[in-house]
Amino acid sequence: MLDHHLLGDLSDPAVMAKYARADVIITQPDRFWGHPGLERNMELLRAANPHVKILGFFRSKCVRQEWADYDRSVQSFDRDLYDAARPYFSYTTTGDTLQDWPGVALFDFMNPNARRAILDVIVSYQHSSTAKLDGVYWDYFNPELWISQDVASMTGEPDMDGDGVAHFSDADEKEAFRAAQAEWIREMRGRLGSEFIQIANGSRALSDSTFAGLLDGMNYEIFPDVGFGGPTPYREALDPSRPNNLWAANRWLRTENGGPWQILENVWVPSMMDQNQVWQPLNMGDMNRAIALLTGSTVIHYDLTGAHHAGLPDVEVNIGAPVGGVTINGDVFTREFERGTVTVTMGSGAFPLGFSFAITQLNDAGGQDLLQAVGPNYIYP
Repeated sequence: MLDHHLLGDLSDPAVMAKYARADVIITQPDRFWGHPGLERNMELLRAANPHVKILGFFRSKCVRQEWADYDRSVQSFDRDLYDAARPYFSYTTTGDTLQDWPGVALFDFMNPNARRAILDVIVSYQHSSTAKLDGVYWDYFNPELWISQDVASMTGEPDMDGDGVAHFSDADEKEAFRAAQAEWIREMRGRLGSEFIQIANGSRALSDSTFAGLLDGMNYEIFPDVGFGGPTPYREALDPSRPNNLWAANRWLRTENGGPWQILENVWVPSMMDQNQVWQPLNMGDMNRAIALLTGSTVIHYDLTGAHHAGLPDVEVNIGAPVGGVTINGDVFTREFERGTVTVTMGSGAFPLGFSFAITQLNDAGGQDLLQAVGPNYIYP
């Protein structure tokens, strides 16, 4: 399980109990760095779960513009990042500050001096703080820039390298953009060691096996649409003939640091009509977990803070480790575990309920109980 973005109220025992269940926690580094006393947050998380991996959420190409006004006595880490990036800001073809999301400023991470300046800040805090991150979650690595439609105030076209040619028409810029992503990863590994975990968000690693091979993990944001898409994305994700199916992509990643972490994330809560013609919310954590158990996707995203809509799964599962691979019989996928069985039956393959699934678990008498099933009758125990 993976908890993402913002920390909840760590003084609340119920919140801490949820964090204690996590294999990996991804959150903003300024929850631990930049002000006296913040290191205590990490102490609490590690006390709740000594085995947890805590990763910092780092923007791969931008800083928030509001950080320019931060007082270092209040939050020095964010301000230091902004100051490091400021000399390398990128602009549009009209000279406007380049943004890919409202309120951020993009810097030219294709420039090795820009990467070095940002890494100097990260490495300095990692080495000087008692709150040591186990790794980083990069947001984001795509084959080319992505500009949110919510960026309404920016004029001109993106031009990261400042040569007057718009990014999306500049083949040389896009090639340098991709090359710099790989250099980011290598340079961070060179500064913080091969045991420092690196997980990437973005679409590139989901189809580029060479790039994915640099990483310990990758995130399928809004799974299954990101990574597969089309009218039947679930079917595509489990199609053994597809080069980037989930089983194949899982094997691309590094395994030295406890991975691979192949993250299936979806923060939405769609609804479906049950057998009584009543609309019911569908927990995508439960849906994604069934797919993950089949494919070895060892980490699933659940947000605990209210920043997103999704939450913890509705049903606890403890079926142990897999005892073999997946048996595929037409549209039925089955995998046996030490204490149970997972069965996924592909239907339309469309989002959100393109398949049904059942998870059974051994009971104390040696038999199996239906622990959870989702399908045409939308059953929960």
